[in-house]
Amino acid sequence: MRKSQILILFPILFFLSDCIKSKANSGVSDNVMTLLLVNSILNSNNGSCVKTESIQSNTIGWWYPFGNLYYYTEIHPVTLDRKRPMVQVVVEHPDTFYGGLFPLWYSDRNNFNTSFINRDLASFIGINTHISMLPYAKDTSYATDPAVSILNTGDSSQPLGVEFNFTYPFNVKTTLIHSCRELDNDESNFQTADALSPMSGLYHTWAKEKILDVNLIFVNGSNGQAYPIQTEQAIEVALEKWRENFSQSSVKIKLNVSVTSANLIDYDLIYNLGTETAYPGTLGGLFKTTSFIGKQNALNVFIVREELQYGGVLGVSGGIPGPATLLGTKQSGIAVFVDSHRLYSNSGEVLTYDEQLLLGETLSHETGHFLGLWHVTESSGDYGNLWDRDPLRDTPTCHISNDTNLNGYIELNECLGGSGTNSGGRNMMFWTGAVGFTQGDITAEQGWILRLNPLVY
Repeated sequence: MRKSQILILFPILFFLSDCIKSKANSGVSDNVMTLLLVNSILNSNNGSCVKTESIQSNTIGWWYPFGNLYYYTEIHPVTLDRKRPMVQVVVEHPDTFYGGLFPLWYSDRNNFNTSFINRDLASFIGINTHISMLPYAKDTSYATDPAVSILNTGDSSQPLGVEFNFTYPFNVKTTLIHSCRELDNDESNFQTADALSPMSGLYHTWAKEKILDVNLIFVNGSNGQAYPIQTEQAIEVALEKWRENFSQSSVKIKLNVSVTSANLIDYDLIYNLGTETAYPGTLGGLFKTTSFIGKQNALNVFIVREELQYGGVLGVSGGIPGPATLLGTKQSGIAVFVDSHRLYSNSGEVLTYDEQLLLGETLSHETGHFLGLWHVTESSGDYGNLWDRDPLRDTPTCHISNDTNLNGYIELNECLGGSGTNSGGRNMMFWTGAVGFTQGDITAEQGWILRLNPLVY
């Protein structure tokens, strides 16, 4: 999520510093459930290749991380290889159970001592919904704690596994989403390196252009229209900025955009930006409308007039990542708010050229989140913790020592230096922005993650 013209960051829910297990009543069975996967389908231009499977989440024991009771399931097999290069797991509680839940990964599903936490879990435990994925980086040792090596570019998979943990072991829905698009040779052979300057990783060129289908949804209701003219041409400047960012050689993804208008009476103004519940006026409720207004193999983008919880929030992604191809969840999309982009125009008017450029930056940033990218540096700066920055080697970061005004935030003007540890402000995934300041840098490893997402083909 990104701030408006200045700064904002939602508080992180829960921090995890160590998640190596000491379980009560462990009882992990050697007979893990077999994950049935269809044969991989080779690259094609007919759409994304995705295999989605629901998992029966039967609890087999409990433990007390940080003094809180969590029930855990058996370890389920996960396959990662060149023909199935990325997997997402989605865990959902009903609205009636307001409790924590999270996945725990294993580098060897036959040995529960090989558990590790991913970048998502290092930042927060989900409340009611949680999404995780593998890999978060080409070099996964940057993305996990403890550091492990995970191969997803070979012809066979190591015995990876995942279990699910939740406060309330009732009516939990768990889903595995596998990409089955085989990696291109250059994607499979891609290597990355530590960022030494703000220019690191920017000049890589992928051999083949990929495609991302986008379903742009203008949300109208009793409070009026999201935008006065609801066509692709009416926001052409914003869409061209978005396309420009994703078409550069380090990404090379073409956007296929379709536009629709939707009368969603309860969601034309958003009062709550949380995805914990699906009540009217909440972001989670808006994203659940993808069950009837969304497109399964596309990125569903809601154009909403205004959010009222904070005022000035430009946009929000349903998750990092969002659930690819899974409609009707409380995280199934991204939302951008038109009135937060107004610098000169009045509500109800067409956005000016500069305002549309800002909208294009927001669309790029939130799409990055939904496809799996974190902020290159979080607002409190890089202390060296897993949760301080993204898990990619080639993105520049900004160490906390660059907080020259000592306000506890790493601001944009403090992250425009010339090394790999005092920059990143020009990256598309920097945590905040400024009006008129271009943030279109996308590194090769960021592009690699974007291209691996199950929605991209």
